[in-house]
Amino acid sequence: MSKFILIFAFFITSIWACGQNEAPGGQKFSVGLKAGPSISWLSFADNARAPLFGTEGKVGFFVGGVIQFPLKHNFTFATEFGYAISGRRITFNDGMWENNATYNFLDFSGLLRKSYALRIKKDVYTAWFFSIGPNVKYWISGKGEVKTQALGQPYTVVFEGTPAADFTHNYVNDINRWLFGLDLGIGLEGRINRNQRIFTEFRFTYGHTYFGKKNSTSHMELLGFDDNLLANMKTLSLNLTYFFDFDTRASKLGKSTKDKEIKRKR
Repeated sequence: MSKFILIFAFFITSIWACGQNEAPGGQKFSVGLKAGPSISWLSFADNARAPLFGTEGKVGFFVGGVIQFPLKHNFTFATEFGYAISGRRITFNDGMWENNATYNFLDFSGLLRKSYALRIKKDVYTAWFFSIGPNVKYWISGKGEVKTQALGQPYTVVFEGTPAADFTHNYVNDINRWLFGLDLGIGLEGRINRNQRIFTEFRFTYGHTYFGKKNSTSHMELLGFDDNLLANMKTLSLNLTYFFDFDTRASKLGKSTKDKEIKRKR
């Protein structure tokens, strides 16, 4: 039920944002390119089995685009979309084994931002801001390696497949490929010139959806292999976004002025 609430909130916020844009007779918006590293870890849900597993930080990154609309009172609404690499590093069998999994995601966010002026240097516009909004990930694919102190076995993730007697596939069944969460961020904004800005943001993504459902399974044909998909992902990221600002009012104003000049000449 909570994921539907998040989706509903996302669309309501989007509609509200578009209706609150400050540019009558035109549209002000910004388009940005975003990238940055991340580190993720797990939170286990199964109280009975959770003590059998440990979690380590998994390094990843995000690259994608941003569309941002200005609102009233120094608020903005941003829609982010892109490609993310993250995953899971879990230990089991008394910490002697490790499952180091790398996952590929499509990543979407809808963020409401509030900015505050910050005077760092005279005649140079800077501001700090905080962001909040829903995050949605779609689990595309995955691979990994199961390691002991002596050996390692690489594998490819197979979604909803029938387990076979091979060592190179991890068959995960009854899983959640749509993962929902909440983004919280704080950062700095600086202006490069009249139409270009740069954002640096430190963000925490609180993953809500578990990778697996109640009866999910994760199978590899390795004696001693164990897994726990009843876990959600928490992520810290450092993002850099380069924005280009656009104002369609300017082009409409120019066209209107030219039309008036032509009428005068007639």
